[in-house]
Amino acid sequence: MKIKNIPFLLAAIAAIPFCTSCASNEQLQERMDRRNERYTKYTERHEIRTDARQKRTDEWFDHQMN
Repeated sequence: MKIKNIPFLLAAIAAIPFCTSCASNEQLQERMDRRNERYTKYTERHEIRTDARQKRTDEWFDHQMN
């Protein structure tokens, strides 16, 4: 093994503990549930805003054409 490769090897060994999860399955499931709930709420709000924007555009267009 060359001396140049040793820092990379040490860095890889030091990074291994950060790659593993210490959370239990219940904690992981709770985190996933919260994340999914937030995403669902976000998509609902996004859809509401998109519909409102389209409604305003349609009203503006109708006003301009009359």
